[in-house]
Amino acid sequence: MGRRSFAATFALATSLAAGAASAEEADMARMHRRAEALAQRYLVGWSSGNAQALADVQALYGPRVNFYGKFIDQRSLFAQKRSFGQRWPIRRYAHRPGTMQVTCDPATKACLVKSIIDWRAASPARGAVSRGASTFELGLGFAGPRPVVLFERGNVLRGARREASVQ
Repeated sequence: MGRRSFAATFALATSLAAGAASAEEADMARMHRRAEALAQRYLVGWSSGNAQALADVQALYGPRVNFYGKFIDQRSLFAQKRSFGQRWPIRRYAHRPGTMQVTCDPATKACLVKSIIDWRAASPARGAVSRGASTFELGLGFAGPRPVVLFERGNVLRGARREASVQ
């Protein structure tokens, strides 16, 4: 191979590699934006009342999910969420500003969203209010025809409290 042919081959290979890296960066940025938007939408839906929250369970979760360390099917998850929603029908969940971190892996087409969430749940019928903050992690998969929640986990942080009456 002549000097000129080698240089042309090297230039083409470098150009292709740069194009592939650029496409991968674009995919990463797109997954990152979608993961952040889904995490935001998730908490808005869960704060919107039981009908919207339960519709989101069916739309966002895959057939099996790791839910706070336990693998369950969507039907069991739906039952747990419905029960929680009935116990605490008024809910407000929000990502604490500045705490959301998103990391994505283009090879697995998955993202991890981490944040601190501030929450308040109330049950007027029981005269109860609970509020606090939690760590929140949401694993999202983008390999299929629609994004799905692969796992959800978190822990209540110190300072969460229940109040005896709703006012």
